[in-house]
Amino acid sequence: MYAYHLIYDIPTANPRQYRVLVAWKNVYGSRFGGNPTAPTVLNGSGQLVIPGGSVVAPDVITGGRIEFFEETGIDLRQDAVRRQMQTVGNAWSRVLDGPSDAHCVYQEVQDAELVERTCNVNIQGQVPRDQELHSAQTYDASVVGQLFGPITQTDLTSGWRGVQYNNLDSNNQTLARRKSQAAGDWYVTAVQGLQYAP
Repeated sequence: MYAYHLIYDIPTANPRQYRVLVAWKNVYGSRFGGNPTAPTVLNGSGQLVIPGGSVVAPDVITGGRIEFFEETGIDLRQDAVRRQMQTVGNAWSRVLDGPSDAHCVYQEVQDAELVERTCNVNIQGQVPRDQELHSAQTYDASVVGQLFGPITQTDLTSGWRGVQYNNLDSNNQTLARRKSQAAGDWYVTAVQGLQYAP
């Protein structure tokens, strides 16, 4: 299955005014499962994403939490970690795409920016088992959907993405250009799913 994990909070008195924790994906990774690897161009190179991906797990919630742990170093399967991250209530899930067996796991927290800071400390310290994320960021859910999906070649080849892109050989640069054009439909659907929050 595919399982994604969306952290969200409600920072105002409006019960449907959500913020979500998303992340900018590296152009390539060179550590997976905690082990160094040859540079591997990532799906969604340089794009804004929700942590997650293909996973084998006994259930959807566990699958989403495994993926979140592998990419952020935060293991929400552990009670102590959930307390530290100030989770609110139980995680819940929705189907993103039935034929693809794709799901999103949702977890409300008191402050998404607390989780964001922890993610970024872990990413900078190379704690996550998979080197997939460049940085985490909290956005208003009402605007984040516009940021998912393809990025321009200028974006791919400049700033922090450009540093990574220029480390690749020409074949992998071609691959990165293609993978940076992935559609962000599942991510948009995941954020829209917040309307079903308990």
